[in-house]
Amino acid sequence: MTAELLAGAMKFIVTALGALIWYATRAGRNAASVRTSEAAKASAEAQTRKAQAMNQAQADKPATKEAVLQRLGDGSA
Repeated sequence: MTAELLAGAMKFIVTALGALIWYATRAGRNAASVRTSEAAKASAEAQTRKAQAMNQAQADKPATKEAVLQRLGDGSA
């Protein structure tokens, strides 16, 4: 009976350790996925800001030579 009890305890310990390893691995993968997603979001936001700045510069540029000279005279170019 003692041998059966020891075998049962060993089985429980091995199962518990296996479950702990599985859980830790899953948590690590989830954390890595979150970090990757946050990095991708930051990159996308930076690209969006750059594209918006380029679009605004395109919209603000003077259309004629007179407009360029006016902006240079005003100091806003």
